[in-house]
Amino acid sequence: MSESAIKSGRIVSVIRWNGVSARVVLKDGSRITAKASHRPKMGDWIVDGELSREQVT
Repeated sequence: MSESAIKSGRIVSVIRWNGVSARVVLKDGSRITAKASHRPKMGDWIVDGELSREQVT
């Protein structure tokens, strides 16, 4: 799957965040850049290429 495809998955590592987007590693091992309006952390979800705003408990 190419990086240009819209991805979803759980974040296992945050490579960098600049306040607008984040470079992260997903559970399946893929590294993607996603829109991120808040600082992502391990366990957060990327849904359709964007950091989810839902709080996971």
